[in-house]
Amino acid sequence: MSFLAVESAMRHWQDEPPPEGTGACVSYVDTGTAWVAACGPLLDGAAPDPSAASARFVAAARARGKRACFFATEQADVEGMSRLLIGEQPVFHPRDWLERLHERKRLREQLRRARAKGVRVRRVDDTELAPAAPLRVEIDALAHAWLASRHIEPMGFLVAVEPFHHPAEHRYLVAERAGRVVAFLSAVPIYARRAWLVEDLFRAPDAPNGTTETLLHALLTAVAPDERVTLGLTPLSGPVAWPLRLARWVSRPLFDFAGLRAFRERMRAHAWERVWLLYPRGQPAWLTLVDSLRAFARGSLVRFAAASFARHPSGLPWLLAFPLAPWTLVLAWLATTGHARLLGFHHVELLLWVAFDALLLVLLVRAAMRPRASRMLVATGLAGIDATLSVGHIGFVGFGVTVAAHVLRAMATGAPLLGTLLLAWSLSRTRSPA
Repeated sequence: MSFLAVESAMRHWQDEPPPEGTGACVSYVDTGTAWVAACGPLLDGAAPDPSAASARFVAAARARGKRACFFATEQADVEGMSRLLIGEQPVFHPRDWLERLHERKRLREQLRRARAKGVRVRRVDDTELAPAAPLRVEIDALAHAWLASRHIEPMGFLVAVEPFHHPAEHRYLVAERAGRVVAFLSAVPIYARRAWLVEDLFRAPDAPNGTTETLLHALLTAVAPDERVTLGLTPLSGPVAWPLRLARWVSRPLFDFAGLRAFRERMRAHAWERVWLLYPRGQPAWLTLVDSLRAFARGSLVRFAAASFARHPSGLPWLLAFPLAPWTLVLAWLATTGHARLLGFHHVELLLWVAFDALLLVLLVRAAMRPRASRMLVATGLAGIDATLSVGHIGFVGFGVTVAAHVLRAMATGAPLLGTLLLAWSLSRTRSPA
């Protein structure tokens, strides 16, 4: 993380030199309530133990009324710190990977496809990437289009897209087809380990299959055989705790953690190394996770979530599917326990309504996973039918005479109306497959 520590959003805490302090430097972001550090303290060779530096950073944060934590560190055992596994990173040994490429039929086929489609990879010198240079403009446009195609708002902290800071230190590769850039890779050095981190990797929506694999193959071919290459943290992968596994499933329409892991596994890494979140003992783990998420969200989690759900086509169908699932179960319970009259239905009629809502639920989930216009159109149409029938039904039977009937019938009428309006708005923003 030492290279990422100099990106624009980072602040730096510098400890006193020995013997008063440790001389360590910690790069962090201030979320307002916490200092979230990028990895562990950066130390020189004379101070290899991070425990003292970590403790002094935590104390400095507390002196300013802040919590502290260390995100994405490979060192799990630090005195005075609790740990939480947050994912794993794949590590490649270029010599071994290239020697065994002939055993990997599927990977070789992807490389062949890209070549057959005319994809060619070349290394880019940093002099070609000066501001306003033609190639720089083309890559900036590619990065913007790639970010716009995501199901989630652009994030900050360690995943901010800043490929051109200190360009002389980078290794840049572009994949071109018919004279146009269709993918881009930037790798930064891991200075103490003779290794490289793939910092940025994005591709055009119409890039041929195998383009990403071709870029990674070119990088592994270009670096020294005894160096290592890592693609960085694969979040929420590996044997993470069950709350994080649940978060991985819940957030799938916004970020496909499992899909990212599957792609990286297809690249056949030499090993997977665990990555940890460290925080002071006694500090709640859930609060530390919230602090870390706020660092990536650039501040407010509520604002970030609202923007992700509102601006991206997968968000609203997923948001509507969550309350529809328990509501469908409630309707099924009312129908099978003799309480259908609370909604003004016969139990057979209510069971048919349950089946209709279950179908709508399936369509909403499918639209959230793959937000295509056709799926959104069908889901919106069914929601509109639901709203129309609900309004007609309440006009015929009224709101009932009991409080329970009032509440249930109001929910059964208002929710489909609101859902239809939201889906129609989301449909207007869905023009092509994401």
